Amino acid sequence: MKYLIPLLALTFLAGCETTPPTVQTGPNAEITFDGLHRVDGSYMQYAWVKPNISLAGYTKIKLVSAGIEYREVKSPSSANTGATEFPLTEKQKASLESLSQEVFREELGKSKSFTLVSEPGPDVLTITGGLFDVVSAIPPEKTGRSDYYISKIGSAKLVLELRDSRSNEILARAVDGLGVAPVVMQKSYPGTNAMEVKREFRKWGKRLTETLDQLHEGNR
Repeated sequence: MKYLIPLLALTFLAGCETTPPTVQTGPNAEITFDGLHRVDGSYMQYAWVKPNISLAGYTKIKLVSAGIEYREVKSPSSANTGATEFPLTEKQKASLESLSQEVFREELGKSKSFTLVSEPGPDVLTITGGLFDVVSAIPPEKTGRSDYYISKIGSAKLVLELRDSRSNEILARAVDGLGVAPVVMQKSYPGTNAMEVKREFRKWGKRLTETLDQLHEGNR
């Protein structure tokens, strides 16, 4: 179990200090079809890891996007003023996809111990990330009206997988709900809304990068 705790941290699994996460073992353990054990008490909503693995040999990262899937939402009629979910426009989708890739690459590019690469190799860890069930909480803009005040921008599910880049062996998987909301209710502007989304992505990217560096130092 020597490398278990660093791996848990790497996949955002660390709970509060008084109740550290634990990996299910024994005959009643929840094990996925690909050999990952369920983690209890994790930071993320769902998490699984392969017990007794070592990440000591990895010094490079290959970041792979699993894409973005959007919740199917019917466009509300003008009479439906109680709607809380709205479909994203094609422009919003393109912006979200570009923004998520940009931020994660920027943050991982700041790593002190790992370099980003585009090809697999013996010391390359593949990190695959995707967003699913993405939905907007912002009403579409209407001609002559721009005074919407919002307390929530949208939500999504974030899915992360760690694999060996050459063998494609699965090492860890984590799933978490991600809600984007301003600190206080504010007027809805496209630019401001995008900044709030970027802020949430950056928090995830920064946490991932810092943990990777800590893991590298701990394995030296």
